[in-house]
Amino acid sequence: MSQPDFDFVRQKYATNCTTQRDNPAVLAVYRIVLEGEHKDSDYWNEEHGASDIIRIFETFFTAYDWKELEKDLKNWTTSQLELFTAAILSGYYSYTANGVYYDFYDIETLTQTIPNRLHLLLPILAIEQERGLQYREFSGIVLENCNFINDHFEILLKQDIQNIRIIKEIFKSVAVFDPTNPTMMALKNKLDNVNI
Repeated sequence: MSQPDFDFVRQKYATNCTTQRDNPAVLAVYRIVLEGEHKDSDYWNEEHGASDIIRIFETFFTAYDWKELEKDLKNWTTSQLELFTAAILSGYYSYTANGVYYDFYDIETLTQTIPNRLHLLLPILAIEQERGLQYREFSGIVLENCNFINDHFEILLKQDIQNIRIIKEIFKSVAVFDPTNPTMMALKNKLDNVNI
């Protein structure tokens, strides 16, 4: 997204526009979140917003863009971060049979941004701590969507063993583990059986 294009968006949503970056890839993601705040909830509930964001990640994002995005998150409003957190923990999975990718090409194509999305969770949870959010909005979203980590566990492990350390830090930060949640228990068993 070019700066002049985003300047129009910035003027239209002046009250809520809090980004401090001029990186075109980051602005493209932020525009979806900013405009999405004012859309019908079905846009997010049916994963249209998530799919739009993930498509930008897959199409445009470089290592530099991921770093720029991480730096800018602290400037976003709590509402924007809630939408964004839910979006990065979803997308595509609902379009496959029971969360199973169909073939090797699907796995390679549809999971290429999974580690980067996982890595954004720790900074988001740190923002929750810094802001002293009493209702733990971001932690709740991570817990509700722990299937994202569970379903992609083997992919994350295969790509970098250090992802296990990040997953453990995420759950330590969230500080809640529900033994009645089957997905959470499956994830806990996976974590308990991996040594790093």
